Amino acid sequence: MRRTHQISAPRSGAPATAGHAVQSGRRHTCGRPSAFTLVELLVVIAIIAMLLALLVPGVQMAREAARRSQCGNNLKQLAVATEAHKSLIGHFPTGGWDGTDATLTAAGNGSDWNQPRGWCFVLLPFMEAQTIYDSVNSGGLDTTTPVPVFACPSRRGSSVGPGSVVMTDYAGNRGAWASAPASLTNGTGNRSTTWGWEVPGVNSRPADGAAWATVAGTLNTSQPVLAGTGTVPTGGVIFAGSALPVVAIRDGASNTYLCAEKYVPRSAYVAGGVTGFNRCAYVGDSPDTLRGGHRPPESDPTPAADGREGAFGGPHPGVFMAALCDGSVRSIAFEIDPAVHFLLACRADRQPVQVPD
Repeated sequence: MRRTHQISAPRSGAPATAGHAVQSGRRHTCGRPSAFTLVELLVVIAIIAMLLALLVPGVQMAREAARRSQCGNNLKQLAVATEAHKSLIGHFPTGGWDGTDATLTAAGNGSDWNQPRGWCFVLLPFMEAQTIYDSVNSGGLDTTTPVPVFACPSRRGSSVGPGSVVMTDYAGNRGAWASAPASLTNGTGNRSTTWGWEVPGVNSRPADGAAWATVAGTLNTSQPVLAGTGTVPTGGVIFAGSALPVVAIRDGASNTYLCAEKYVPRSAYVAGGVTGFNRCAYVGDSPDTLRGGHRPPESDPTPAADGREGAFGGPHPGVFMAALCDGSVRSIAFEIDPAVHFLLACRADRQPVQVPD
């Protein structure tokens, strides 16, 4: 008689013995451990590095786009302040006439050619900076309080530059200059500088009439657009001793520069010391505050060289920002036709030209 063995289920709460078939639901594996190998780790690192290489330029481009947008907003604020100045005073802001530091301590305010200080100074009351404007009559002009609208964020990010004084990254449009002038025009009512500069040896307002004809940089002549071409009036909008009415913009407000970014070599961002970027934003007729279309715009990576200190330009890739006399702000390519750039700086050349898209 065959004996059968029955395996009884363990009682409730009794521990399982070796004779009981109990499944745990977990499969035990044997072989290699679950950690990464060196090769796998290197592959992961390589993939991460490739992703970062793709991501970082995109982040940098996005940040630069934001900085360029802020730069355009600065120019828009300057254009709005100019519009308020025109509405109240009756003309565009003056470019001043004293480009030396002596003008920073001289008392007295004014809005026309009696004002030695430049356009950045006379616009202060229209940019909620009346206190700085008034400081000139109470112990000396405040040159250290930051004015954010003067600073392009792609450069220093602060309007206080080398020398711990307020500096500007934007310059008024003084016109264009292509060659030595053939003659000067006298008269207090017809002063149209084509180039302008610091008034050499003059620390007080030049006298009316013929005295202006003897001041270097106070020119009113026709100049050739480019070598071998016809001549056009090359007067700008903001220049030495200017008080230009709106009706003087005969080429159309949308086809004439008001102000724009100026060329500043990268080497001068912190150290300064180059012509056109070594003085306070409030000085008068100077390449620190006034530039022109006499030469093509320059990109900041371009090294400093003689003549470039009078050019527009900027730090942004491919373009510089400019405000037009109608208050609009445009991106202008560095590759702009030099003749078009020249004519956009002239307010009454009567040539068919427009800002390129």
